[in-house]
Amino acid sequence: MMHVDDLLVVGKRDYVLGKFLPELKASYDISVQCVEKPGDELTFLKRQYTLHDDGRLTIQTHEKHITQLCSLLGLNVRNQNKKSPAHADIDKEDYTPDLSSTSATTFRTCVGVLMYLANDVPQTQHVIRHGHLCLTVLRHLVGYLCSHTDICVSLKWGGATGIFHDYPNVDPNEHVLEVFTDSDWASDCVSRRSVSCCIVMFGKCLIYSASRTQKIISLSSAEAEVYACGSGASDAILLARLLTWITNKRTHIYIYTDSSGAKGILNRRGVGRLRHLSCRILWLQDMVGNRKSEVMQHQRPFESR
Repeated sequence: MMHVDDLLVVGKRDYVLGKFLPELKASYDISVQCVEKPGDELTFLKRQYTLHDDGRLTIQTHEKHITQLCSLLGLNVRNQNKKSPAHADIDKEDYTPDLSSTSATTFRTCVGVLMYLANDVPQTQHVIRHGHLCLTVLRHLVGYLCSHTDICVSLKWGGATGIFHDYPNVDPNEHVLEVFTDSDWASDCVSRRSVSCCIVMFGKCLIYSASRTQKIISLSSAEAEVYACGSGASDAILLARLLTWITNKRTHIYIYTDSSGAKGILNRRGVGRLRHLSCRILWLQDMVGNRKSEVMQHQRPFESR
């Protein structure tokens, strides 16, 4: 990963230390931080990477982001104690007056900081994408972040062939992406648009998550769930191709939904009476039919059987 003159490199120890770094040092003056043994830490793009005794790698955001947000909103970091990211009124209709130009600038600046942090704090992504009640919701979210600075992304490799379920048809040398999707049907009281979310897991590690407002109004909960599956599948296809390109091994995609209606729609051919879904699901039906991905049903997103 490269950002201007900052590089983050992952590879076999002998290659990185014995060949890659000497080549760089021959042409450039560089400083190096390595994570090789438990307790080692490095900082990259204002994130702290720490290797622990049990094999976990944690990725912690820098506290300066939270301090900046509190400064912009006039909040005291020590006085914040919010137990959840979302304000209780987040789904209610917004009757608050328009923000002044100064407040609007502050709001946009804070949202920009939060969008940068979104990958490191996936539990807040649903709120970050929210546009209602502006400063009320924003202040609550920042208060939550102040109260939970110890929560971070924790990665521990658990093997390439899945974590929550067994896949007997997958070769041990092949990869499995498990995609968990969900939707809240017509939750927006004004537009009645639903929200899609997805979590993509690879080898016991969270490699991607997202929360997005759907572009059209879903006419049923099953339809909203189908769109969520489609959104998650699109993300998984890109990630699967990247994994296959990097490792030269086939990558299988398994999509999990808690909607029996969505599963039924995606496991059949054609749209039947749901003609308005035609262009939006036929490509995913084709993937399922050709065994390029499989749709499974689950009751709870992370319940192992």
